[in-house]
Amino acid sequence: LRTSAPATVSNRASVHTLRGGAAAGEASASVLASALGWGLTAGAMAIYTPMIATTLAKKNADGMSVSTWSLNLSGFLIFVVYHIRNGYSLSTFLDFAALGLQSAVLLALTARYQRALPPIALLPAASLAAASLLPTAFLGPLQGVAAFITSVALVPQVWRNFAARSRGGWSPISAALSTGGNAARIFTTLTLAEGNPILLAQFAACLLLNGVLLVQALVWD
Repeated sequence: LRTSAPATVSNRASVHTLRGGAAAGEASASVLASALGWGLTAGAMAIYTPMIATTLAKKNADGMSVSTWSLNLSGFLIFVVYHIRNGYSLSTFLDFAALGLQSAVLLALTARYQRALPPIALLPAASLAAASLLPTAFLGPLQGVAAFITSVALVPQVWRNFAARSRGGWSPISAALSTGGNAARIFTTLTLAEGNPILLAQFAACLLLNGVLLVQALVWD
């Protein structure tokens, strides 16, 4: 019986070592995910800047989809207002605010240079009003709607590009940054948000669509 004691102690030590290693691994993954999150926020500040600069330089928005920018802006406005009304810190929605601002600029430029303002261009105003005026109880479901909107916002642009066999003015730099950013968001969601299925579905859809846009931007002029 005595000879088994050292083995038991050794087994316990091994268990503690394994647990310690697993905890250290989880901590490292959490730190990496947090760093990625801040990196994505920084990247979001200028992700559409190349497209804005090109559109302004050429004074041409042919191929751009008003629907895509209207849907993008609508989703981001809802996200921003949701965070503000819930009293969350600026760091939690700064990337949404930056993306929303850039989407607003591109929507305005596209409508101006195409000399057209279809009804869907009014959706951002309606989304802002709904997010600002609806009772707090409706904000949660409304955020789910915003997640869906931003997930499918690129579909009109992808479809338009396929029809014209053109990249539609989409920047390969923006597409690459968006593709990489959504891949990173999947990792941060798995690590920091306990694999939230709604967020995972949203980022997976955005990863797929941005990947398609990236291929289109590299293959077509």
